[in-house]
This record gives sequence, C-alpha cells and structure tokens, in this order.
Amino acid sequence: MDPNGSRRAVASAAPVVVGIDGSRAAARAAEWAAAEALSRDLPLRLVQVVPDLDKPAFRPGGVKYRAASETLARTRRSITEALPRTGAAPQPGGPQQPEEPRRLEIDVAVLRGRPDQLLLELSESAELMVLGRPDTGFLSQMVLGDTALAVTRDAHCPIALVPPTRVEHGAVLAVADTAGPARAALATAARAARTRGGEVTVARVWHGRSWQEHPDWTPESAVVSDAELVHCVRQFPDVVIRPITLVGDPLTAVETLTAAARLVVVAHESTFAHPDRLGRITQELVRYAPCPVLVVPDRPPAAEQADADRTRQVAQ
Repeated sequence: MDPNGSRRAVASAAPVVVGIDGSRAAARAAEWAAAEALSRDLPLRLVQVVPDLDKPAFRPGGVKYRAASETLARTRRSITEALPRTGAAPQPGGPQQPEEPRRLEIDVAVLRGRPDQLLLELSESAELMVLGRPDTGFLSQMVLGDTALAVTRDAHCPIALVPPTRVEHGAVLAVADTAGPARAALATAARAARTRGGEVTVARVWHGRSWQEHPDWTPESAVVSDAELVHCVRQFPDVVIRPITLVGDPLTAVETLTAAARLVVVAHESTFAHPDRLGRITQELVRYAPCPVLVVPDRPPAAEQADADRTRQVAQ
C-alpha cells in the first residue's frame, strides 16, 4: 500500500472545518473536531476571521492579523501534541519501537470579512463544520444569535456546536421531529455511534392531531416509522438502535435525554411558514444541550450519500 497515495486521498477529501477565535469554547471545539477528523480519515482545517477593515492592524502583517495567526498556530500545536500515539509492534527479541502520533492533515487560514458569510461559504465544500459554544447564559445566547445560529441555519453541511465541557460517555441521541430531514439525522447518528462504539437512542416526536389543522395535514404517527428504523438497523447492523416516542411537549423529555447523551443529532426542521428559521427544538438544543449538538441540513453530507449508494448497490 502506498502511504503517499493515502495521504493524497486525505488531502483531497472534504475537510472538517473549525471556527477559531481564541476562546476556551473554540479550543474545545478544535479538540473535538480533531478526534472527529481522525475517526473519519479527513483533513482538518482551522480558520479564524478578522474584520475586513482598511486599517493597518487588520491587514496581513498587522497586529490583529498576526494575533489571529498566532492563535491558529497555538491551536494546531495543541492538537498535534494531543494526538493519540501509535507504534509498530516490536520484533521478537528486539527493542520496543518508539511511538509516533497518528497523522492528521491540519491546514490553517486567516480570513478577512464577516464571520457568518465566510463560514457559510466554507460550508459548501466541507464535510463538517465545528463551532464552539460558550457556557449557557445570556451572553451565550447573544453570541450564538450573532454568528453560530445564523451559520447553523443556512449551512450546506452538518454543523456541530461543541460546549466547553467534555462529555465522553452515554448514547448518541437522535431527535426526530420532521419526517424528511429526520431520516438523514438517524443515519448520521448511527454512523456517529458506530465510530464511538456506542448505541443510538431515537427520540421520535409524535405531534398527534390538532383541531386547528386540517386532518390531512397533521401527522398521526411518529415522524420516523418502525419500517424506517428497521431499514436503519439493516444499514448499520453493528449499532444498537433504541426508539422512544415522545408525546406532548417534547422539550422537557428531550432535555432529560440530553443529560445522559454524549452527542445529540437533530435535523434542521425549519417550517414551511418560516424556512429561514431553526425549529424550536433545534434552537433549544443548540443553546442549552450539555453535550455537542450536530445539526444535519436537508442536503445529505458526502458520507451519508456514500452509505446510501452502497446500500442501493447491495440491493441490486
């Protein structure tokens, strides 16, 4: 096997992109993204945005620009030093081979412009985008409302919002609140659980029948059917998938489930009346979930599309 060929394949793959700003939340997001990139065999790209102001401090070589470059270099060095180490097996009677860190392609870039616009542009060619989420509170809501929520709402790839607190145990929770995108979220959650050696809890929201709606417009069952769950089990036979149906106001139940989860996967469930907004459940999860939240857009990411293509080929 040609190791150089493998490296070229990784370098040409869609990257995991991380927004860096020097905060503790961004540092934790970069750490989480590095582990995700390693598990998917993808390159990692660290970006920091400085305002595109016509002032010396913000131009290349200026104080602000240099500070951003130094932050990226420091983050990259921290990731490299924390990489898991692998070593060759010792020969019988021979010395122990020194361990070396696993290889991860890391690219850094300082960009000039508006953070939300540039991150959205980067999402068009990314496999995953990761943003740090500050601790919960009023300031957190203000920060999220300024950039992260806008990017999460309009991104072309899945977006992970990572809190500063590390969570390493528990199931992957898939919250299914909308039929079409929820199926993509279910597959994404199963894939995440497989790489983490865990299981998936599927929280299916049952909306019931509302007297305010025409009966033909209101779903009378959970948005992800039993048949779709069976299909997902066949697609991921090595992952345990446990469905739970939520009746009534789902926010309290979802909040309880997230307390025991290591990752929450939710679809971008914007409504027909307000396609430019995140749904209520997604907004609450993005703001307050104690673990990372992965928001899946309507468009399937490359990994999910590849799995779907393989499933069709096997069926044929």
